[in-house]
Amino acid sequence: MTSAALDTVGSTFNNLLSRTRRAPLVDWREIPQPVQLVNITSKPIAPGSTAIKYVATGITPQAEQILSQLPVPIHMVAFTGFGRSGKSFTATKIRTHLTGNEDHKFSSAPGNIPCTHGIDMMVFDNPRGPGTVVFLDCEGGANHNQTALPFVIGLAARLSTQLYAFERGCFTTGGLDTVMQVINMGHATSDEEVDMTRQLILVENMTINGDIPDRRLLEDLLSEEDGDEQTNRVRRLIRERFDTSFAKLPFNMKGSAEMHEEAVANLAESLGDSLTPFVVGGVPVDGSVVVQLINELLTQIRDGGNRFNMVTATEALVANMAAEAANSVWTDFIAKVRKQGNHPVQITGRKHLRTMLREVEGAANTCINELEGFTQRLVPHEPAAVARSTWDRNYRNFEQDVRAAHQRKADELARYTQWGDRINRLVSEIVAQVVEAIRQFIRFARFSTSLILMSNYYFWRQSFNLVTGIAQGVISGATS
Repeated sequence: MTSAALDTVGSTFNNLLSRTRRAPLVDWREIPQPVQLVNITSKPIAPGSTAIKYVATGITPQAEQILSQLPVPIHMVAFTGFGRSGKSFTATKIRTHLTGNEDHKFSSAPGNIPCTHGIDMMVFDNPRGPGTVVFLDCEGGANHNQTALPFVIGLAARLSTQLYAFERGCFTTGGLDTVMQVINMGHATSDEEVDMTRQLILVENMTINGDIPDRRLLEDLLSEEDGDEQTNRVRRLIRERFDTSFAKLPFNMKGSAEMHEEAVANLAESLGDSLTPFVVGGVPVDGSVVVQLINELLTQIRDGGNRFNMVTATEALVANMAAEAANSVWTDFIAKVRKQGNHPVQITGRKHLRTMLREVEGAANTCINELEGFTQRLVPHEPAAVARSTWDRNYRNFEQDVRAAHQRKADELARYTQWGDRINRLVSEIVAQVVEAIRQFIRFARFSTSLILMSNYYFWRQSFNLVTGIAQGVISGATS
């Protein structure tokens, strides 16, 4: 997949899964570094035995707190190889060259006693682009107090996008054996496609081959013209499994310090120009997924296992990412449905069910397209199918809830309608009776008024006739 395609997928991952991430209590830049990546404890090989073995119990709280905050993309670089070969010192120098500061340093010191136990981790912002860079400084092999190998190399190889393997003085087939531990730990000796880094840089520190070109040294190291069957098998597997390059570092001492700084600068520039996002299942992921992957791998060896199954670990992570993406998209779907007023708790029963389901289906189609646009990029496809099955189950249950809620509200409305009809009939009867009473009252009032008017008419008529008679009598008496 091209860099542009990875950026697109990484953006999709951020849009989907970062919605469910919680804001950190403490910014990762404020946590002292480096930190130990994995908790390693010792316990007797058998009850009552004085011999001990070292067991990785899980990711440390400090490492989890830092990694869980890292967004897409993450560029992970592992420094492995023989003990006392300058891995920690060189990793610190490379970081200093890339960042321009010496804020954090891996522990390193001369002598026979190693400084690194397990894997130390240091994180810094990518100075060449977006995202962060994670350096994993691994415990060296062939130390007099070797503890965590080969688990350390296997874990670092799975987590890294670029793997540096160090050896002192002259890179030999002994150094290739260290790389072979990576292949063995990852079940990569078969023909299966294993989700593991392909970028391998063999570093010859404190070199005695300063005058020999790097290309020639690499060709001689991986040549199958000489060597026994087992050695040539190792060389062949390395060529098949890795895109291998070679680098030399001179002694860092008076008289050659400037040459050493220049070699480290070249190594840092090469690293900065070739940083690759960390990918799980074909998709660039954030730090929370890295934490899940670490826990998944450690679970495989916690109870006595001595090899990682990279295939099953990837499948588990792909299934987790698909399920998380489905849950994230589902949350957005519920928010859209709530805005429509079609959530079961919002249903009033007044909107037609078919209208509601059509609106819900429209919101679902938009979310499904977003979900499938992400999960179709996940590899392998079988565990990624959990996203669609999760969605289908949730949507089926949601649709049933909508139908049930609408039916309940419709029944309630029907009951309310029956009571409403009864009340309406009662009110109508009362109103009709009141109106009839008013009508009768008006009729009575009209009759009363007519009666009064008629009585007044006869009274005034008789009075007028009486007065008229009296007047006529008076007039008649006067004339006679």
